[in-house]
Amino acid sequence: MKKVLKKVAGVLLIGVMAMGMLSGCGAKNRETGNKSNTGNTQVTDGVNESGKIIEINFPTSWVGVSSSTEWFNNRLKAFNEQYSDKYKVVVEEIAGDQAYVDKLKVLYSSKSLPDVISAGGYNLIDSMRDQLIDLTSFVDQEWKDSVSEVCWDVNSRDGNIYGIPYSRQVIGYFYNKDLFEKAGIKEPAKTWDEFFEQCDKLLAEGITPVSMDTADSGWLTSLLLGAMIASNDEGEKFMNTSLPKNYNTQEFIDAAGMIQKLFQKYTTQDAIGGKYENGASNFFMEQTAIIANGPWMVSDFYDTFMVEEGFADKIGTAMFPGDVMYNSGKIGFNIAAKSEEQLKASLEFVKFMTSADSQQKMLEMTGDIPADVNVTSDNIYPLINEVVENGNHAARNINDFQSLWYANVVDEISIQYPLLAQGQITPEEFATALTKAAEKN
Repeated sequence: MKKVLKKVAGVLLIGVMAMGMLSGCGAKNRETGNKSNTGNTQVTDGVNESGKIIEINFPTSWVGVSSSTEWFNNRLKAFNEQYSDKYKVVVEEIAGDQAYVDKLKVLYSSKSLPDVISAGGYNLIDSMRDQLIDLTSFVDQEWKDSVSEVCWDVNSRDGNIYGIPYSRQVIGYFYNKDLFEKAGIKEPAKTWDEFFEQCDKLLAEGITPVSMDTADSGWLTSLLLGAMIASNDEGEKFMNTSLPKNYNTQEFIDAAGMIQKLFQKYTTQDAIGGKYENGASNFFMEQTAIIANGPWMVSDFYDTFMVEEGFADKIGTAMFPGDVMYNSGKIGFNIAAKSEEQLKASLEFVKFMTSADSQQKMLEMTGDIPADVNVTSDNIYPLINEVVENGNHAARNINDFQSLWYANVVDEISIQYPLLAQGQITPEEFATALTKAAEKN
């Protein structure tokens, strides 16, 4: 999930809420594996009851300009203080979601995955499950009941839990109300035909309609693609299907055709080959009128290092045409610890990072929507509440591609999007390319 640009802390943190509960901690003995710890590291010190330091290896992309950096550093410091007599957390900093995933693929191939993983919503469970711990026995009923069912669904396979949720996806799109008004547009489009009509009105006023990208799985573009696919019952079903292998469906091909049209007429020149940051910057600079993304982006609308004062007042929220919203669980924390004591330490770390208190702070500091249905806050931006409200009233609810599609298919998108955009392949050939990638699994 793309939420790369850093926010300025401007919200208050409020009361501590009860943590989720862990039940029995029995597990078979596992041999200790070697850990790969290259790159920058950040260490928190601690000693357990026996005087032996237990290290928890945790690589993360929540560094630098990631909008989760502030939240993660806050939680890491709090964990350090609470468990200073037991554990040492070794943090490997890997900037960028794709670089993070690529590093984990290398570690997986050498059977040296770190103790704890959180891949920013990317689905690594299906490609790495044989090296991940089945966490089912460690989650008691009280903990399970406190978390939205859609979050457990995406983190489970064959009835077993392989990921501990901490957030869920609620995604629509944002639009610039001033630019819409200039083009004579009164409200967001109800259908995709109307959406393209509005794009023409924006172009007529010299306004580029939509922020798009192709690099790093084309997050902005793929959100639009998924929403287009979900315009009917079959498409909605497809967008909620885990690990689809056939993309040669009419819904997918039609959506790919609309994406090709957007690339060729309604987006910026830097969209082809561009990253998320390019699309976000164009929206912040009011060079585009529309951007698809989640509520974590809202804090950036108030950050005067990125936007002009008062920018947030110009922004509206919308469902995708057809009242479609991404409203689903997100892949959470996975554990690949290789010894009994590392497993115990890793469980404590994951429990802390996914606690109600941590989720509340996440909501306030990043705009991510908590997995825990009981976690709320009055100290968040109104636009975030608008996005959540849109999700609550959506007619069609779908999951995002990074959580459900094979990892190699997600990689293939960045190869095929530029070809589609430049007319070197047809929508049908685009669908076939992704199908061939999926069939390799």
